[in-house]
Amino acid sequence: MIFLLTKNPYELSYNSTKKELAYITLFNIKAYDIYKNGVTSLLISDKVERFSGYDKLYKINALHRGDLNLIDSVVSDKGLLAKGILYLDDNVKYTRSDDLTLNTNSVKYDMKNKILSGNRKFEFIKKNTDTKGTSFTYDMQKGIINATNIKTVIRINN
Repeated sequence: MIFLLTKNPYELSYNSTKKELAYITLFNIKAYDIYKNGVTSLLISDKVERFSGYDKLYKINALHRGDLNLIDSVVSDKGLLAKGILYLDDNVKYTRSDDLTLNTNSVKYDMKNKILSGNRKFEFIKKNTDTKGTSFTYDMQKGIINATNIKTVIRINN
């Protein structure tokens, strides 16, 4: 620090509008939702940066145990959490313990209502059925998928 003070000319310039700095950075976090019948949700992330009004998450795995005791898992490379909504980007994969799988690049996960939705190309896979489309809404509690521009292929085993 003494070297910097004696060096001429010395200028310290910082423009706070260029990049917002996180209030806090956390590593290897686990956040639980616990109700009378135990843990119902678990959010795991390698790194979380907390900003004013939102959190940035990296390497995410969001787990949820539904009413039918099926386990839902949503994983992604990165995401943004704001007001109970988790916006996931890059390599988003949803799996359910009965072998239902969703692959897409971007998804909105309403953590309170347990609803996944996306406006990007997606693929749902369930046993011998593949469904592709351009946008979807999936109610994780009810198991209902609404999608647009879909193409479904059903493979029949002989």
